[in-house]
Amino acid sequence: MSKQTIYYYSSTHWDREWYESFQGFRFRLVEMMSEMIEVLEKRTEFQTFHLDGQTIVLEDFIEIAPEKRERLARLIQEGRLVIGPWYVMPDEFLVSGESLIRNLLIGRRISKEWGTEPWKYGYVCDIFGHIAQMPQIFNGFDIPYAVLGRGLNEQDVPAHFRWSSPDGSECLTFKLQDHSSYGAFLVILLNAEKQLLSPEDTKQAIQKAIDLEMARSPIPVILLMDCQDHARIRPNTGEYLEMIRELYPDAEIKHTNLEQMGRQLESFRDRMPLRQGELNEPGKNPGTNYLITHTLSSRYPLKQANDDCQVLLEKWAEPFAALSEFHGHSIPQTYIQLAYKYLISNHPHDSICGCSIDQVHQDMKYRFDQAKEIASLVTGSFLGKEMKRLETQESDGTRALSLWNPLFFPRRCVVTLDIDFDPGYSAQFQEPFGYEPKNSFKIYDYQGNEIPYGLCQIKRNYNVKDHEKAAKTVDRHTVSLEVELPAMGNTVYKVVPSLEPSRYLERISCQDREAENEYVKLTVNDNGTITVTDKQSGRIYDNLLSYLDNGEIGDGWYHASPIQDRIVSSRGAACTIETIENGPVRAVFQITHEFNVPKSMDHLAHGIRRSDERVKLVIRSRVGLSHGAKYVDVETAIENQARDHRLRLVIPTGIESESYFVNQQFAFVERKTGLRTETQSWKECDVPEKQMNGIVGKRSAEGTGLAFLSASGLHECAAPDDRNGSLHITLYRSFQKTYLTNGEEGGQLIGPLRFKYALAVMDASTSYADLNRLQEHLQTDVYSSSVKVNETFIPAEPISYFRLSESDICLSILKRPEDGKAGELIVRCYNLSEHPSSARFTCFKRIEKVTETNLYEESVKEIAHDPDGFDIHLGKWKIQTFRLQLEK
Repeated sequence: MSKQTIYYYSSTHWDREWYESFQGFRFRLVEMMSEMIEVLEKRTEFQTFHLDGQTIVLEDFIEIAPEKRERLARLIQEGRLVIGPWYVMPDEFLVSGESLIRNLLIGRRISKEWGTEPWKYGYVCDIFGHIAQMPQIFNGFDIPYAVLGRGLNEQDVPAHFRWSSPDGSECLTFKLQDHSSYGAFLVILLNAEKQLLSPEDTKQAIQKAIDLEMARSPIPVILLMDCQDHARIRPNTGEYLEMIRELYPDAEIKHTNLEQMGRQLESFRDRMPLRQGELNEPGKNPGTNYLITHTLSSRYPLKQANDDCQVLLEKWAEPFAALSEFHGHSIPQTYIQLAYKYLISNHPHDSICGCSIDQVHQDMKYRFDQAKEIASLVTGSFLGKEMKRLETQESDGTRALSLWNPLFFPRRCVVTLDIDFDPGYSAQFQEPFGYEPKNSFKIYDYQGNEIPYGLCQIKRNYNVKDHEKAAKTVDRHTVSLEVELPAMGNTVYKVVPSLEPSRYLERISCQDREAENEYVKLTVNDNGTITVTDKQSGRIYDNLLSYLDNGEIGDGWYHASPIQDRIVSSRGAACTIETIENGPVRAVFQITHEFNVPKSMDHLAHGIRRSDERVKLVIRSRVGLSHGAKYVDVETAIENQARDHRLRLVIPTGIESESYFVNQQFAFVERKTGLRTETQSWKECDVPEKQMNGIVGKRSAEGTGLAFLSASGLHECAAPDDRNGSLHITLYRSFQKTYLTNGEEGGQLIGPLRFKYALAVMDASTSYADLNRLQEHLQTDVYSSSVKVNETFIPAEPISYFRLSESDICLSILKRPEDGKAGELIVRCYNLSEHPSSARFTCFKRIEKVTETNLYEESVKEIAHDPDGFDIHLGKWKIQTFRLQLEK
């Protein structure tokens, strides 16, 4: 054995909001940090304090105590106080890959503003499981080390191991003790102080703890964690360090930045076992921290708002703010930065996970609203100015209909959009004998081809704001039509008054409760389920879209059902089936289930059970099939009036397979179906519900299969081992328990809830990247607007500003660089494949230089390019960022 090195780690773990609101915990934070400054200034023997890997606490503190900024900065610059790498310590499973990167970018920027480099440790001490690509993300910020607790058990790995992403990126990782986790050593000290142990007895307790820690790894480097939730600095730390030196005179005792331990561990890399991919093992031993699984389905509206904000920023505001610079109307970058701060302030695990008190989640709604509004205004600013270029004052009723696609691949799809006409439109017709007037118009593409459409709805005398935010009254006609959209660009259609009636009599549904296109046949069954037939393979997926409702006595952390539970199925419930749209390119059926479920949970003298009193649960789904689609799209509205229950969507795929797949940030992972029965005696048994980032599916041995894709909000799925090959999607959970309260109403989710998703058929050629692009299609829709133009108006040829050729490589974001350099762009791509892949990125402006960068956007090497684009070659599961310098 080499000489032992013992690292003493001083820190706090600061939950910014949880069982108290942000303001409540900040009151404690100001006291903690004020005391910390005093101790570090007066006790020079106290060498290093770590600030929980977060930088937002600096902002929270200085906002209240600005007079202490200079003293705090001095401690940071001297290395006595270690800050970064995060802005907030996030949940990994529930936020996007770009949000994780932006979080670390903000943390890095704030660290530099305080005069230091961010901490080079991937500190994720209290997160409820870990995504497969986290080591690669850390490596992209030159972070080679990590500290984690949940998601692994001590019998699986020693204290030091190598954690690898699917691409091979590694972090040397310290596994916290199962017992007491990041507070393992602090618990020993607190017990000694509470029991008023003598110095000798205290030393014995410390020695026992250290010997236990030494036994956890054959590597002679150990870590003592003096840390806990909202812990204050320990002024007498020096006394404990002296005790340790007396106990282990031959060991090196270090009270320093933990990076020093990481560097020392490099020489032992070959002696560490390797663990690859996601880490979501439940807790086994008594005293172990729970993994905590069902936060994935807590407070669904929070997850939905978060996903929607991420899409608005990543797919709309960021790329269009970048494009606006080249169109002569640059948008201040500080808008985007502010929106991200609002968004990422909601990403701490106790916040986004939905396991805090109601006040916390009320505060979050405000932040989401601010992020959403800023992102919408940034996007609208650019698109409104572009529309203004087309508009003319004089018009015979002709309009230019402009469509924008924010995605970096072309789309041929059916869209449903609004066209606003001035009241008293010049061309109208009515069916005999004048039952309902309709504007008569035809739509043409830039080549003069007439585009058939279905008229879905008319709203007369409807108040709107135009692209200049001026209020006006219009007659809004909602239509469905098939369009061709260029990659990340714009196409314009011409809407022309028609003197003859504008009817299109072809129908995509030619039979009651059935619709069919070239790929898929959709049938609505008598009980309200649907059947989807893959016409290419002949495979039939039957009895899709039923619901299971069961009792909920859990909380924001966990789902739990009472022993006397009752599971209610919609399969026996009354349903109404309506055809609400049937045009030349799209059909929509509305299926309304009404079934009675227990009103709440009865807590009786001798037990808990679902109440006998019932309330009606109304589930209304619009199920659509469009021309050219290999999927069925669904929008579900639920009026929830029941308490203490969980509602799941059931998708019986009929596929006999022992595995299923889900998407994660920058990756897809495969898991075994069913439950791990060997965990039944563990402290925390395995549960069927696991994380997804909105996509889950099953494939047959031949490669055919069915995938569920959510646009936003749904992150919990299960694949039980039943004979139907079912997938279960948790739609929401209603619960009353919140930590350290007598119960609150917010988690019950009483009122309207909305969901948007699709069921896609797959063949052997369907790739993960194909599914990723389909999810992006569901998330973004298109932007449409119309303005008056002269009758001589001719639409310009569609323009694509940026494009990534379709392969296994997908584009994560296009944006301006963080340093704000004019004429430059950041493009981030990732390979969703086990194999190397190539793609080509093309640009509307001349490219002068392309470099590969790390995730904090510093150039690593220059790569070859052509004036209009460059080739991308990525290894398996690789994330790569490029910096482009364009012609000014």
